Amino acid sequence: MADFDFSEVEQLADSLKAAPRKAVVEARAVMQKGLLNVKQQLQREASGVKHAPGFSRTITYDTHETATAIVGEVGPVKGGAGSLALLYFGNSRSGPRLPDPKIAAEAEAPTIAEFLAKVAGDSLG
Repeated sequence: MADFDFSEVEQLADSLKAAPRKAVVEARAVMQKGLLNVKQQLQREASGVKHAPGFSRTITYDTHETATAIVGEVGPVKGGAGSLALLYFGNSRSGPRLPDPKIAAEAEAPTIAEFLAKVAGDSLG
């Protein structure tokens, strides 16, 4: 009867099992950093609104995971000063006073994509 050493195969199997979990943790960190950057940009832009000095402090971000994605949301909290979101969209009497939040998000998107690609590559390599 022959004995076989499967320890290396078992180590590889353990590594492969851990890779998806590690990749999700790292991807979440990438998303949170990107969302923080967008939040800070929106806060800088909002800090100059004289008649709404507290508005920039209402801008937050949040993430949650679904079965297939890490989803993020950035913007003012609803209620209180956060209800001044009309500063982004305007109303019947005035146009927008702040740049569209999509501009900050689109500026950060290539950096997020670059780091997510690195996470994906590292988890497969």
